[in-house]
Amino acid sequence: MNTRVNKAVYNFILRDYEHLKMLRKAIEIILEEDMERPQISVLGKLGNNLVANDKKDLLQESDWNAYWNKVLREKVNFGVFPHTEFGTLFIAGALASQFLFDISGRPLGSMSAGPYGILRGLGITEDKVNSYLKALKKGHLILLVRHTLPQIQLIEEKLDKLS
Repeated sequence: MNTRVNKAVYNFILRDYEHLKMLRKAIEIILEEDMERPQISVLGKLGNNLVANDKKDLLQESDWNAYWNKVLREKVNFGVFPHTEFGTLFIAGALASQFLFDISGRPLGSMSAGPYGILRGLGITEDKVNSYLKALKKGHLILLVRHTLPQIQLIEEKLDKLS
């Protein structure tokens, strides 16, 4: 019996963007590239005024979900969760399931070391994780892209020209 094993090595790149407009431009550049579609996620901070129990805010969450579906050009997982250090965070895209994974009734991302542990678990270095979490705390949006090493290098070249 022959089984095929995908031996491709996948890597992540992270970028932080202070403004939504620049993040959208970066995503457009990535998606216009003629290659197998990368896995894209966005981690960001919402205002602390979001209370998930309010019907108005639930509508706001569904609006955000629709927004990220449009920006990422596919139906994506989306969720909002509280974090004591960062405030209210959202995650859209391929990594949403990790951040929203239920541990004793709470999303993993809402635990004190949740975002740090998730990013370290993806193989991202401690220095990079700390740097990007500081940017997140300041309100920057974090773009996470997963693809094979050759494609990641191509994406990095394109994003470097954007900066």
